Amino acid sequence: MGHLRESFHINAPIDHVWDLGADARRMPEYDANTIEVQDCPDRIDWVGAKYTSVSRVMGRRLTGTNLTTKVDRPRLIEQEMELPGGGHAKITIELAESGGGTDQTMTIDYQLPGGLFAGVAEKLLSGSIERDIRHSNENFKALCEATVPVHA
Repeated sequence: MGHLRESFHINAPIDHVWDLGADARRMPEYDANTIEVQDCPDRIDWVGAKYTSVSRVMGRRLTGTNLTTKVDRPRLIEQEMELPGGGHAKITIELAESGGGTDQTMTIDYQLPGGLFAGVAEKLLSGSIERDIRHSNENFKALCEATVPVHA
């Protein structure tokens, strides 16, 4: 089973960061692998919110079912993701106000599809997965910072 944890600072208010993250329809704008989001409610920040994400990973198209399992607005959202072939992930995003901005920590525990070969695949692909997550987080940070509302 793979495990990733990354923390970073976003120069945007916590409510703005939360609102952007709660709109999964915007994922293709910042997530390095997501090419499409289907059957998605306006917001995913309520327990039971469900949507389908279509991603391209290592040249392979993967369709995942995502379910919000825990919410403490605007501090925590937790989701479970199921992939064909037995793959799954638990994604936890924690937010904290910090210096006029927001500190975000993303934790992902995942099992790649593939049964007996999933462990081997995880060892081979973990570096690529980490790079994609880091790149996605950088993109999310940039999107949040570029769209901060200006108050008169």
